[in-house]
Amino acid sequence: MGKKSADAIPVGEGGEGYRYRAFISYSSKDRSAAEKLQRSLESYRIPKPLRRSGIHRNERVSPIFRDRSDLKASADLGQTIKDALENSEYLIVLCSPAAANSKWVDKEISFFKELGRSDNIIAVIVGGLPAVNDPLREPQGAFPKALVGLLSGDDSLTEPLAADIQEPAADGRGGDGFNLAKLKVIATLLGVSLAELTQRQAEVDRRQRRVAQAVAAGMLVLAVVAGIGAWIAVEQSRAAERRLQNAVESAARQIGATVRYRDRYGVPSDVIQELLRSAEVDFGKLISDDGTSPKLVFQRARLNLEFAELFNLVGDEQSQQKVAPLIEETKTALNRLEQRSSTAWEWIGLSSTPDPAAIALLRLKLLDAEGQEKTYGGRFTEAIASAESRIALAQAWLAKTGDLAWLRELAQGHCRLGAYNYQWGRLAASAASYEKCLETTRSLMQKRHAPSDRGDLMAALSALATTLVEMDRRSDALSRQQEAAETAKALVSAEPHNTDYQRTELVTLTRLGDMILSVQMNVAASLQRYGQALLISDKLTKSDASRLDWQRDRSLLLERLASVLLRSADSADATTSLENLRRADFYVVEALQIAERLLNNDPLNQEWLRDRSVLEERQGQIALAAYKRGGHASKLVDSARWYANAISDRRAILKADPGRSFYKLDLAVVLVQFGEVAMERRENQVAERSLREALLLLEDLTSSNEAQPIWLREVAKVRAALANLHQQQGSIADAQTEIQRAIEIIRNLRGKFPDILQYRMDEEYLIYKRGELTSLRK
Repeated sequence: MGKKSADAIPVGEGGEGYRYRAFISYSSKDRSAAEKLQRSLESYRIPKPLRRSGIHRNERVSPIFRDRSDLKASADLGQTIKDALENSEYLIVLCSPAAANSKWVDKEISFFKELGRSDNIIAVIVGGLPAVNDPLREPQGAFPKALVGLLSGDDSLTEPLAADIQEPAADGRGGDGFNLAKLKVIATLLGVSLAELTQRQAEVDRRQRRVAQAVAAGMLVLAVVAGIGAWIAVEQSRAAERRLQNAVESAARQIGATVRYRDRYGVPSDVIQELLRSAEVDFGKLISDDGTSPKLVFQRARLNLEFAELFNLVGDEQSQQKVAPLIEETKTALNRLEQRSSTAWEWIGLSSTPDPAAIALLRLKLLDAEGQEKTYGGRFTEAIASAESRIALAQAWLAKTGDLAWLRELAQGHCRLGAYNYQWGRLAASAASYEKCLETTRSLMQKRHAPSDRGDLMAALSALATTLVEMDRRSDALSRQQEAAETAKALVSAEPHNTDYQRTELVTLTRLGDMILSVQMNVAASLQRYGQALLISDKLTKSDASRLDWQRDRSLLLERLASVLLRSADSADATTSLENLRRADFYVVEALQIAERLLNNDPLNQEWLRDRSVLEERQGQIALAAYKRGGHASKLVDSARWYANAISDRRAILKADPGRSFYKLDLAVVLVQFGEVAMERRENQVAERSLREALLLLEDLTSSNEAQPIWLREVAKVRAALANLHQQQGSIADAQTEIQRAIEIIRNLRGKFPDILQYRMDEEYLIYKRGELTSLRK
């Protein structure tokens, strides 16, 4: 019915208690204008001078609710639309002759006026004339009749509510144009004058231009330096080669800094991409692969891989499409260098060629880029082949030279193989590769003492622990994660001001909290680890709020805190239970705000979309728990709505990558929860459809050779839910059949994993349920 960019996120300023900053009402004929305005409003960043005033704490004027169409089946506004209007601080009406003749636009305006918010209606003309529409006297009038009460005597809107999105004519007549109209709307939403807003925006624009100009100037200087280096290199002198080497290294640093500016200083992504494209063209001309100099061929290959890595960091589809050609060009260059014969000048020392070891190291980097590019495209078999080639090459050079640097490269190869297998869903193969990575890294640490090796150990331990959890080897997972946390703590102790190490400790503590909860069911100990991680997150995000990686870490941590508090909501003490639910809701709301901000930066990011779906699932759980604690029936409606949002996001994720078993499991889990809410609402057909779809997904997963034990527990949960549904419908025999199937699955899991407390608790509940059904049938 409607497009919600951030369901149920409080505005937090000037609109206390509202979920949406504004509701956009429009005719279906004006849909493109509505979509453009919504995107522009939600992507607008409030100038820092206004945020520093303390009035506008959020960076964005979002979320904005946009109704998809005025073609509704019912004779009145739907409940979803009414709820959105009630929870919107402002109503933005897109005015045009079509909107003036739309009964749905008229109804939405009237309903909003009935709420007592006439002063919060903003009219934006997208077509026609600024007059009340009259089919006979003024058919081009843009204003719906419901706006008449908001008009002055001359049929023009009172400022600052008037905005005309139409472009001005050459003679000065016409509208404001899109940008000025948008700023008028934003000024009204923020409660500031248009003059103040434009002044502050001009300050921001000037600052961004200065940053972009500084980056461009750096690129220009770098190009000059590289040009000098390339010219001298043609003379085949050793000094030229050193200059060229410095130029390429400087290029890599400059391009990396440019990418970081995108996050830290708000330089628009299109500016960053244009700078990267320009730099690529410039260096392509300066360092041409003309076959005359092996050093030039080598440096060009190296620069290609720098660009490939940085395009991966930008992360959008356009950038990803540039990676494959760079990889192919580099592969051709390295093949040429490895197969060429030395010239006479090289034999007598008057000319030099790249060191074979340096070429081999570049080959390793190429294989890494290949693997990353293949996984991005879902071609996991090819990615694994790249990792295996990487391992073989590192082994060969280790045997040849005995250099410990190659031992580290060997360990990293095993870790990459573990990561690719994990992403593909081959957990046993992933765990085996991570074990080899750990074994090799420990061997390296016995031979030398380098902080990077300790960091490698921590990363491998944590990655292995994550894999072991999904394999239901939870005790092993906990042990590995505890060691990872101790290693991360040691890294911070050695370098207390290193923010990368601080972030590492935050992530490992969060995962340790997960493991403790999963294995020991110890809520207090889990909360303690999450609390330690939250202190680190507070410190990092306050020091630099523009770091998106730190923001995402915080969002994930807040979700985990909410999840463990949800478990505590089962307390027999109603006061304690409700307080835990309140705190869980508080954490999820902040996490959702972060998730929405991240998605605004990259709407196609599948990981960030999944983060939002998990938070929507948590909101559904919180609302359901509040309902069961004696809450109003509206809580049950809220729960169903949040679960529906989560299902929609997970369907989109699975559609984008239908082969990922993890995404199928994700969708099945939330379908089961939605089915249970539907049962509470006595919507039995909806419940059965949802549960049956979940069962089909899970049976497809568990029938594969890569089926994991933890997936079988989800099958048992669906069977138990179906039993409850059959009981509710009065089909006791069918309910008994489903419960017995669930018991058999859990008993089989208990036999394989006798130390896991969760399975024992599952079996006890199912046996109790079976007894209850037996007594009902007598």
